[in-house]
Amino acid sequence: QTRLIDWNTETLLGLLKKVVARRGDSSPSRRRILEANPAMLHGGSIPLEEVKEIIELPEFNHRTGKKQQDPDSVEISSQVVSQLREYVSCIANQYRNNAFHNFEHASHVAMSVIKLLSRIVAPREMEAEIIGAANNKKTAATLHDHTYGITSDPLTQFACAFSALIHDVDHVGVPNTRLSEDMPHMAEKYTYRSVAEQNSLDIAWQMLMEDRFTELRGTLFATQAELQRFRELVVNSVMATDIVDKDLKQLRNGRWDKAFKKDAESRIVESERDAVNRKATIVIEHLIQASDISHTMQHWHVYRKWNERLFEEMYTAFREGRSEVNPATFWSKGEIGFFDFYIIPLARKLKECGVFGVSSDEFLNYAIENRREWEARGEEITAEMVAKFGKEFESCEEDDESDGYMC
Repeated sequence: QTRLIDWNTETLLGLLKKVVARRGDSSPSRRRILEANPAMLHGGSIPLEEVKEIIELPEFNHRTGKKQQDPDSVEISSQVVSQLREYVSCIANQYRNNAFHNFEHASHVAMSVIKLLSRIVAPREMEAEIIGAANNKKTAATLHDHTYGITSDPLTQFACAFSALIHDVDHVGVPNTRLSEDMPHMAEKYTYRSVAEQNSLDIAWQMLMEDRFTELRGTLFATQAELQRFRELVVNSVMATDIVDKDLKQLRNGRWDKAFKKDAESRIVESERDAVNRKATIVIEHLIQASDISHTMQHWHVYRKWNERLFEEMYTAFREGRSEVNPATFWSKGEIGFFDFYIIPLARKLKECGVFGVSSDEFLNYAIENRREWEARGEEITAEMVAKFGKEFESCEEDDESDGYMC
């Protein structure tokens, strides 16, 4: 876990340097340090109620670009670095010892987010214009416009990586339906929807607002507006990881159609700025969704590793009486349906939005290949996992009966 804490800290630190460099001012003493107040933005509402259709990203500003520092030259105080590492460590400790929904999974999602962010490019039809741009000003402006402002705002990129890190904090290893039964007070608080996701977000956010992270916040957010935008991005991103809630899924699909579909039925009348921000908002949500299941769109051995871990988590919950459903009864065919109705359509959307370059082709190709391989071997693999974890569970029960120890 220490290695993962180090990696996440260094990754977020690199993004933090870009945030500071973008302002052209690396001196925290010149900025007001924000007071700790967990409710400063959302007034007691729940995260689900804060999801926005359009998040407003900064407009392109050539003057800001001109005064921007080289991120490598930015010096972050040792106090802020220490607070950042402490925050990452605290988040790591909030993850439970699940087979799948654990800190390693969160780190894997963060790695995918960073990879996708690093590969955001202008659409192919704009490459010639960018290459042939007469000056850096035109190049930067073109990249900004055709990547919906995501490349121009390091705070957005930090928010994406941060969301990946926190999105499954305190996950108990069972789906929301069972969580709502086991923890009715929590379920009622979150209106019985996206309970785990809202709980994760609230825990992580309240921790970030604690006094011990004041200097970290003061470096990350120069203004209340930046804090507000960061909150909006994190809320939308974490809530997007609930792919089971039918209403949220329908709303996201509708927003995607409004942003990218060309047919008259989907077209709406709005300003050019709103149209760009709408695309940025929905692309960011799909980025985090794809990263959350990125193992399905990577090498076969990576897919198998995480597929087995998810099966183990669900099978363990069933054998321990924390789930009424035995995953062995649906796993083989269920994966085919997951590929056909979620994974491959999502990979196609990454390609359709046109900003991820070769990564979108890579994700789609791996998804199709993994589906083909699973169709051929899924039943056999499922039987092997049932035998493996069934034997482990029975061994645990025997040890428990003879020695009085719990596995």
